Amino acid sequence: LEKGKVGGLARVATLRNQLQSETYNVLTVMAGDFVSPSLIGTLKYEDKRIRGRQMVETMNALGVGLVTFGNHEFDIKESELQERMNESYFDWLGTNVLHQAGGKVEPFHKLSYDYKYFAPETYIWEVYDELGGSVKVGFYSATINSNQQDFVYYEDPFQEATKAYLELSAKADVIIGLTHLDLAQDLKLASMLPKTALICGGHEHENSLDSVGNVVITKADANAKSVYVHRFTYYPETKTYDLNSQLVPITDEMEAEPTVDSIVQKWQQIQHEQISQVVANPDEVIYTAQEPLDGREKSVRNQQTNLGGIIAASMAAAAKKPVELAFFNSGSIRLDDQLFGDITAVDIFRALPFGGSIVEVEMKGSLLKKVLNGGVANKGLGGYLQWHNVEYNEAAKSWKIGGKPLNEGKVYRAAVSDFLFSGKEMGLEFFNKNAAGIVKVETAKEGDAADLRSDLRKAVVAYLKK
Repeated sequence: LEKGKVGGLARVATLRNQLQSETYNVLTVMAGDFVSPSLIGTLKYEDKRIRGRQMVETMNALGVGLVTFGNHEFDIKESELQERMNESYFDWLGTNVLHQAGGKVEPFHKLSYDYKYFAPETYIWEVYDELGGSVKVGFYSATINSNQQDFVYYEDPFQEATKAYLELSAKADVIIGLTHLDLAQDLKLASMLPKTALICGGHEHENSLDSVGNVVITKADANAKSVYVHRFTYYPETKTYDLNSQLVPITDEMEAEPTVDSIVQKWQQIQHEQISQVVANPDEVIYTAQEPLDGREKSVRNQQTNLGGIIAASMAAAAKKPVELAFFNSGSIRLDDQLFGDITAVDIFRALPFGGSIVEVEMKGSLLKKVLNGGVANKGLGGYLQWHNVEYNEAAKSWKIGGKPLNEGKVYRAAVSDFLFSGKEMGLEFFNKNAAGIVKVETAKEGDAADLRSDLRKAVVAYLKK
């Protein structure tokens, strides 16, 4: 990120090596959402979509020991996730997520030499001191059920975490939660399981530090902008512990570990070669931004940004018939960065790795108002909307379209993203082709690459070129 100044798992590997010089008892964990989404994951290598293969190889070399499932692990196909699990050297913890296939439900597993290594509901990490004394650190997990797929069976995260917690209470000296929940759910879980020492959380994209009673809840920044380091000191005589939690920024002041960095560079080169086959002249400068185009998670999920406005305007420009507005879910933007100066097609594909098509929808104003209000209610989440030709008066809770008050009885024509119109966005599940108030829907013909509506990213590139 930021042209190499921020983030990078090769730098995280350096941090891990430094920690191991303090003590051998170091466990590196990941709280979900690592196989998807990314630009490189959408590309092909060795006749297959990459789909997180680059992440697993890098995490293996880094020395990750334990992960839990995030909701985006289930973006990819069942067979692709199985391949990633088979390739991983680390353990997967699945307290409340199970594999659903062939009419039966069982834990997800790694397959090695035809043997299934099932993802456990609890995990014990045993650490030792110089005198041979040991401490058992028990982990449970919990994953948000916000990505429904036919091959995934979600159990209630609170019930299953409680069951795992009670099991660990009988055999672990210290209990830690490794979760992929929203913060409100983590806070609830902490209040339910008060002898949890620490919850290492995911899902949110900005760092946070909270506590409920004696339970500490931390989340590092997404995209390895930062790492949380938790140092425990355990006292066997009293069966108590001290905990010190430190947020460590990952920046260019930290050297890249050579082995991991070589893997990163390999995949960067593969990305460049593969995207050259998808976009003509991917490194061609298509636009020069005089001010930064803001695609940072904390911005696009909380307010309208110039990058969000450009993307929405591109959708309107790509429409076959004039539209009065355009909007899409901010979670489509995965850049978590700002674009400044010379911008290339690769930058746009990085910003919008999911791609997706543009749908022209005619709908009644009453439905449009409900959708826009749903987007406002999603502030802070990926379902917060970015838009074009729309104004919102927060004080009056009122809307204007094209400078005129929204008329609930009027039919509006809008350009929207296909994902948003699928009903899969949290809080906006009602917005789909079967919604009351839908008048007409038009899409690009399948396989018509010349129609800019077929790929949102190509629409943005074409718009910026003009």
